[in-house]
Amino acid sequence: MACDKYLSKHFTGTHEVQECLEGQAEMDLHTHLANCKKNPGHKKFVPKNQLHVEHFPSGYRERQISNLTKALADLTVRIAVKFTSPDRPEFVPGTKDTYPSYNIRGQNLLRTGTGIVWDVRKYTEGEDGRTCQCPECFKSATPRKVLWEVGVQTATHVVFDESEARQSSCRLWFDEENCPKVNTYGWKVVMKDTERDVCELWCVTHDEAVATKLKKMVRRFNELHDQVCEKYKSRRDVDKLTIIVSHPHGCSKQISVGHWLRGQVMSGYQTSYTYTTCTCPGSSGALVYRLGCGRSKHPHRGVNNDGDNYSGVMLD
Repeated sequence: MACDKYLSKHFTGTHEVQECLEGQAEMDLHTHLANCKKNPGHKKFVPKNQLHVEHFPSGYRERQISNLTKALADLTVRIAVKFTSPDRPEFVPGTKDTYPSYNIRGQNLLRTGTGIVWDVRKYTEGEDGRTCQCPECFKSATPRKVLWEVGVQTATHVVFDESEARQSSCRLWFDEENCPKVNTYGWKVVMKDTERDVCELWCVTHDEAVATKLKKMVRRFNELHDQVCEKYKSRRDVDKLTIIVSHPHGCSKQISVGHWLRGQVMSGYQTSYTYTTCTCPGSSGALVYRLGCGRSKHPHRGVNNDGDNYSGVMLD
């Protein structure tokens, strides 16, 4: 991909985390959904359970692509963070734009974003001397010694550091508003890059059945991705099909389909992209999936000053 001189080296625009300043109640999120000004009515979003091949453009109406998208949706999580770190910077790197949530540092106010599960590992106390810090174990005199770590990629402006991670949860399989609640709880941040806007959050579950299900889903997504990527890699820069699964306004999972517009080589093979694929506040951190483009894992960041949706920076 050739360097595009029209993209800025630094993101200036609006990040798309959903802040819920009125309180921490789920009902506040539905108010934001109903009052959305970016996508009134959310007509370009499709719930996972309603997705079919006709939602894809001509030439891509194949069950294999639909199955891949549903597998991506299976791994997409709604991230809820109930605390804002006092260490958030004042400005977005390289700009004079105020960093997201800087004005509520140190406060216990809900905000939501999106992430994707990429790994599941069994953990036993003694490997690094840490005990489980999930809400149940934190209050217990006998925290459990066996747990499963769930690796989630999101944007740094969604989960900034470990103080926020420990006040966060990831809701799994939030496909419909009334579906059962299955949460994993934030434990630690193993990587964050404020300038690239990428974060690797690790969560915890004690439910072996949940961990086993997630591992199977990760394996299935990787298998489908490899098949579809090989099939469409020759068309990756032609139609530029781009799929995003996210949780607009912190509500149930939605799928949107569009195409990428421009890419910018930031340094080496590190790139950022703009795209038409629909997003809303709450979509921050969602995987920007570009068909045929290998294992690039660009997280959604927000809307730049030109009005284009814009990704974080990752290896292409």
